[in-house]
Amino acid sequence: MIASAPAIVAGAVTGLGVAVAIAGATRARPDLGDVLRRMDARRLEHLDPRPVRAADSMLERLGGRLLRQVGEGPFRLPRRDLELLGRTPAQHIGQRIGFAFLGLLFPALVPAVIALAGGSLSFAVPALVSLGLAAAASMVPDLNVREEAAEARRQFRFGIASYLELVCLERAADAGPSEALRKAAAVGDGWVFVRLRDALTRSELGGFSPWEGLRQLSEELGVPELGAPADIMAIAGEEGASVYTTLAAQAASLRGTLLSEERARANVVSEKMIVPVTALVLIMGLYIGYPAVAQIMAA
Repeated sequence: MIASAPAIVAGAVTGLGVAVAIAGATRARPDLGDVLRRMDARRLEHLDPRPVRAADSMLERLGGRLLRQVGEGPFRLPRRDLELLGRTPAQHIGQRIGFAFLGLLFPALVPAVIALAGGSLSFAVPALVSLGLAAAASMVPDLNVREEAAEARRQFRFGIASYLELVCLERAADAGPSEALRKAAAVGDGWVFVRLRDALTRSELGGFSPWEGLRQLSEELGVPELGAPADIMAIAGEEGASVYTTLAAQAASLRGTLLSEERARANVVSEKMIVPVTALVLIMGLYIGYPAVAQIMAA
């Protein structure tokens, strides 16, 4: 005997509910990387804990509850990207739940619309499409975070280039390595300089060097362009070497790299415009030449 579509969907929903209940009742297996990060007392986030922010939406509260019950292991959260964008894992999981719900709900509305129009459609096809679309839609927040993080890292690199120029000016004014880093970070008011000041302040509170704080910030955000200046300033601070020329060369190299990337992006955009412009020219040519050709053919 072949089971009906409603019975199959009901069984799947029941099985999913039982799986969620078992996962909630059992203790989540901790992620090894997360445990090691919590054990490292020199991590920046442990030196100056940020205040716990209340959840802004129902989806964020639902995401936080799911993380507490299941843990982060099954979701493979893009921690670096979320940290760079200033978002919490609960927000990200809440967005994934919301997109999955929309993907699950949209195909289910198709039979209702067809029924109102006087037609009929089997329930099995929309149910299977709903499950597949829900799984695909839950990945949309990951793609969005990846794109936004790539753009934020590009902006961060521009901010680092300006920061290096300011550090060079402070060193030229005979400021010490630590003083030059802090004074240069205090000049800007953008979000990049806010993150730099935050890292320098927490490193000072933690009792270790500011270049160590910048190096950790580089690793946490996935921006290696900040790690090289931190190593250069470490040489100046620990060995007393003159690093003005090296810093200036690093800033010039970074600006040259950024300029080359911007030119490459501009060329890609220009190439993408070739097809629309060509199609527009062809359409305008047909629009202008068709009447004349039609008259010639009718003569």
